[in-house]
Amino acid sequence: MYEYVGNLHIHSVYSDGTGTVAEIAKKAQRAGLDFVVITDHENMRGFKKGEEGYYNKVLVLIGMEINDTCCHYLALNIKEEIENNTLNPQQVIDQVNEQGGIGIIAHPFEKGSPFYARGIAFPWNQWQVKGFQGIEIWNFCSGWKDNLESRLKAIFLLFWPRFCITGPDKEALKKLDFLQGQGEKVAAFGGSDAHNIRFRLGFIPVMVGSYLKTFRSVNMHILLKEKLTGDYKKDKVKIYEALRQGRSWVADDYRRNSRGFSFNLKYEDRTWTMGDEVEYREGMWIEVFTPHKSRVRLIHNGQRVAVSQGRKHVFKSIEKGVYRIEADYMILGCYRPWIYSNSIFLV
Repeated sequence: MYEYVGNLHIHSVYSDGTGTVAEIAKKAQRAGLDFVVITDHENMRGFKKGEEGYYNKVLVLIGMEINDTCCHYLALNIKEEIENNTLNPQQVIDQVNEQGGIGIIAHPFEKGSPFYARGIAFPWNQWQVKGFQGIEIWNFCSGWKDNLESRLKAIFLLFWPRFCITGPDKEALKKLDFLQGQGEKVAAFGGSDAHNIRFRLGFIPVMVGSYLKTFRSVNMHILLKEKLTGDYKKDKVKIYEALRQGRSWVADDYRRNSRGFSFNLKYEDRTWTMGDEVEYREGMWIEVFTPHKSRVRLIHNGQRVAVSQGRKHVFKSIEKGVYRIEADYMILGCYRPWIYSNSIFLV
């Protein structure tokens, strides 16, 4: 498998971001990314203007974020814009599916803060829907807003936003586990929700959601069976197929890059990885490798069943069900959330 790293859920000058497509690509290259997915609100102007493609070594893909007051939905791998429909988001999901797209419920449990944008939040509030492909379990911008719990903390996080990284949304993880437990192959996604907003606090210039900083934080790592070739159209298919199948993990790469992580199911000489659905056989085991020392939790059907520390982790006594991995790294004597894998399904 070949690993590539990208950032999802990005806003440009075509909605409420401040960077052009080319500027975003340049920041992504500085951050060491292989691809980005721009999802401007309610439009795909960049796609229509032919701005999707390679910028040096970074592949820029363009989707959109649908809906305004609630039920925000990321639509990837579509060609035509889809109108808002907050009253009936099922129609939005169906339209994305009709185009063969990938649909992701964005920041589903966002709470907001009275100290930012008058407390406005954009949660998902209609869970009777079906047919979506993913849930955004970790959103940098939403995590930042939700942590502005006091005036003093809000000022602190304006200048040191990295301290808002407290891990994925716990409710989103619970929802993911619940849906997968019901037999739904819904994938976990993470995104920056980067806007690169500039303003002044008195005489002090401030930036919220810097492209460069967020591109080094909550990222998507994907596994491909073949290398990217530099052919924009062929590589686009490969990246979207990996995201659709859940051959990926979400990680905060700022202090510990998660390149090289692996989470595999083993049986005799056979190996399966994230996104795979496998027929259960007695004697199977799980192997996990983390590129730095970490504390790893094995999650089975939404429950923690084992913990391991170090870099190589082996788990035996495997049963039928859904398995995923959570990993934390240690800094200054404290564990920090790091890697959240997609699942392996044993049936």
